[in-house]
Amino acid sequence: MQYFDVKAKMWEPLASTIPSIEACNCYCAASAGNNLYVAGFERNYHIYRYDTENNVWEKLPHPCRVINNLCIVDDYMYAVSSDCTHVPQRYSFSKCQWQTFAEVSIPSDHRFYCNGAAVLNSKLYVLYGRLVKSGGWFANTAKLCCFDPVKNEWKEKGATCETHFGSSIFVVNSRIYVAGGCSSIDVNQFSCPLGDPARVEGYDEENNTWSVVEQKRIPPNNLNAVEIEGKVFFIINKFPVDSGIRIPPRERYPVHLGEWQNLAKIAKTAALCYMPVKRESLKSE
Repeated sequence: MQYFDVKAKMWEPLASTIPSIEACNCYCAASAGNNLYVAGFERNYHIYRYDTENNVWEKLPHPCRVINNLCIVDDYMYAVSSDCTHVPQRYSFSKCQWQTFAEVSIPSDHRFYCNGAAVLNSKLYVLYGRLVKSGGWFANTAKLCCFDPVKNEWKEKGATCETHFGSSIFVVNSRIYVAGGCSSIDVNQFSCPLGDPARVEGYDEENNTWSVVEQKRIPPNNLNAVEIEGKVFFIINKFPVDSGIRIPPRERYPVHLGEWQNLAKIAKTAALCYMPVKRESLKSE
């Protein structure tokens, strides 16, 4: 395990007393209280739970195969796969057991591709890139779906302005945004999206509409940097990293990003998340 030192702009190892995770591939991670949950693979699919208090790892069996998004909503951890044919599952922390929940309805002439998931106001939001069949298969705007845990049902929300594949959705100041990824479903030999970068969009919950967020002060870069509400985020392994950079409203010049190049120097199989750690767990000088 590593952490990113914002002052030094370098990845550093956590204290050597922390045991290593056994997974050879990590897909996503989420933290809840003193626990870190990592969906990964090592001969089989597992969710690895790291107890920060007792400094131990354990494996939690699960029925979900590949999990691309872990989201915590109240007492439950929701496992969302990019494969929409998988039956959705959630894990109860209090009962220590999995249960299914309602599936998203997919029309027969559509193919859905999960861009990502986020939590807002105790509800789960998932953004799906779409292909629509009309003679052949053609890319369409992405569809936002909202899951209400109380009603155990999904509700379709507004579609994005443009197409999105391999993107990420996250919440900034109680508003959902989509960033990163491409406007095309084409992929290379490593299953990474190809094509023109997708534009950043923000969702207006009150009016159920999306709008494009202009990127006027972000220079060309390989860190997938985006500007949202005066904040600079880097999309690393589909995870939004808040850089702490704040852009004054009247600033007219591009933001300097050169010192952040090390942030992208991490394995593509690594999963990122925010997690509180003890100071003694950080690498000593």
